[in-house]
Amino acid sequence: MNEFINYIKDYLSNNLFLVVLGILTFYQSVYIVIGFFSKKRKFNETEIYKKYAIVIAARNEEMVIGKLIDSIKQQNYDKDKIDIFVVADNCSDNTAKIAREHGAIVYERFDETKKRKGWALEFLFEQIKRDYGISSFDGYIFFDADNLVHKNFVHEINKAFVEKGGIVTGYRNIKNFDTNLISSAYGIHFYRSVVNYHRPRQRLNLGTHIAGTGYVIDSKLLLDGWNFHGLTEDTELTLYYSSKGEKISFCEDAIFYDEQPTNFFVAFRQRLRWTRGRLDAFIKTFPRLIVSTFKRLSFTTYDLFFYGFPWPFYTLIKFIFYPIIIGIIAKEITTGVFWLDFLKVLLSTFASLYLVNFLHGLLVVIRESKNIPVKTYKKIIAVFTYPWFNMITMFLALGVIIKPNVKWTRIVHDDKRSIEDIEKEN
Repeated sequence: MNEFINYIKDYLSNNLFLVVLGILTFYQSVYIVIGFFSKKRKFNETEIYKKYAIVIAARNEEMVIGKLIDSIKQQNYDKDKIDIFVVADNCSDNTAKIAREHGAIVYERFDETKKRKGWALEFLFEQIKRDYGISSFDGYIFFDADNLVHKNFVHEINKAFVEKGGIVTGYRNIKNFDTNLISSAYGIHFYRSVVNYHRPRQRLNLGTHIAGTGYVIDSKLLLDGWNFHGLTEDTELTLYYSSKGEKISFCEDAIFYDEQPTNFFVAFRQRLRWTRGRLDAFIKTFPRLIVSTFKRLSFTTYDLFFYGFPWPFYTLIKFIFYPIIIGIIAKEITTGVFWLDFLKVLLSTFASLYLVNFLHGLLVVIRESKNIPVKTYKKIIAVFTYPWFNMITMFLALGVIIKPNVKWTRIVHDDKRSIEDIEKEN
């Protein structure tokens, strides 16, 4: 017994930071249980029908923009209460022409010095403010050009918006889950967000986060225009408004479909941008999150502090940098024993990461199976291959350190399916 107690004391003293971090984030394990077993939150029907502007930032998206606008035009909602705005940002194709032909209000922007979504949205809101007035709409719904929208999306998100106000995000489903192990891993990643974060937070009346697209914002929050220009403007917006006391709600019945990358190098480049952008957003907003947590006694901002925490850099430091630094200090870095032990620990770490992510992926696919319209054997393969998605995070952090000037690069979207095609598959 004494040996066991001494072992526990030694472990705690040598891994104190890890133990404290585990205690501080243990609640996330509770989230998994709630997200897996609880039913989705339904919002009451309402006779209040808000007026919405749907905003889309697009760059050379002629292959998909028309399909998105058509799916919006088919909404089970009063057509007079929906206007569609597209900013054709530095386009060299027919994006603007096709968007106009399909009924959108289009503004074209050409600025090679500021070439990412945040700057395009700032420009678009400047035009809307000038020509219509921000307050002429109750809310602004954001989509990306590769999205498709379920016919009840606006109807459902309106119910949640009437009840909750502020910011409401919808349910991201995946257009091309079964294309290959890249797109399926992205798919499980976003389904995992539903199970591990959105649904449990909604059941506990906590604020959640937005992820790129498929959300509505109250026009009152945008009276000063769009002010989020980072590489991950969605994370920046989430952390900023949450620190100001806004709770982002989740509407599970507001479904939209998103196209995922199918090429590993494209995916790696995109996730480098995510890694750098999330780091920038966290550095910019974490003091406000800490202040808000104590000032408002807000568990939402406490939770979102850890959501925004730069975990890839933590794992890189813990499993790569820290052992090497200790080896240098101990003057063991040049010995074969050191590198053998280092390799053993690294392999053990990756084995643990694989197992944990495999189990998470399995739970997610079981829970969200009805929303994944592919054959069972493809779901099984997806679960086994999914762990790579999170196992590469420390390499993404290393990539950001080696090349910190990460730039936004366009991802080609070429899935030409319509909303009718998607609904037939479901």
